[in-house]
Amino acid sequence: MNASHSSPATMPWHLQKRLQEYARSLKLAEIIYTDATGQVCVVHGIVREVLSRAGRDFLILEKGQMVAADHIIMIDGERLTKA
Repeated sequence: MNASHSSPATMPWHLQKRLQEYARSLKLAEIIYTDATGQVCVVHGIVREVLSRAGRDFLILEKGQMVAADHIIMIDGERLTKA
């Protein structure tokens, strides 16, 4: 297994770095994402951790809510996915 090849579900390094900045800042963020059914959701929370499990990246919010990074559309008005 070659560590330089990321799976399609893992986010690019520049996005992972950006999300890590949110986790370090401990400030409230507005996160817009799609849930498993495709519904657009909005959550306000503090990003506590960015982690990878089973080839996917996730944000863990302060109340334990887990958001799949590949489902995030925007954070604080900044688009993370292509239009």
